[in-house]
Amino acid sequence: MRFSINLATRNYVDKRLLNQVCYVSIALLLVLSGWNITRASWNLGEQRKLDSEIQALEGRFNSKPGGVSDKDFAEQQAHIRFYNDIIDRKGKDWLKLLDLIESVTPEGISLAAIAPGKKKDELSLDGRARTFSAVRHYLEKLEESSVFTDVMLLSHQDLITGDMGRGVQFRISCKVRY
Repeated sequence: MRFSINLATRNYVDKRLLNQVCYVSIALLLVLSGWNITRASWNLGEQRKLDSEIQALEGRFNSKPGGVSDKDFAEQQAHIRFYNDIIDRKGKDWLKLLDLIESVTPEGISLAAIAPGKKKDELSLDGRARTFSAVRHYLEKLEESSVFTDVMLLSHQDLITGDMGRGVQFRISCKVRY
């Protein structure tokens, strides 16, 4: 007797087991997505609640309390703005700023002072160079940089240092984008 069916070449897949695994994984994914949707909606409700509480507190702090004169209240607000400005200035990453300045400062430029300006993100650079063309090159490099904007040469003057030494003293104002 001769068999014509070769059982070794035919693939047998247990379709019932495969269907059960697919159904279980789909059910598990549906449960997880439902749980994530409820979590997201709960977080959204909490966010709205916190926003309304913040607005209520800000309204309470910005209004003048009873028994305080307008002059005293305005003076206190001025003190608060002053100290908040100091906190903002101390919160800047000065090492990162110095790295940024160093990366755009070419050879032949010597910076003598770096000071924050009166406005936010404003910076004043005082320095010296051998020639005015070096100062012009420095201005061009600052303007080409994506970090420094509104670059302006405020002042420059010729310096005579010793018998043969000549140079240029300059002051530049710019804004810094971190």
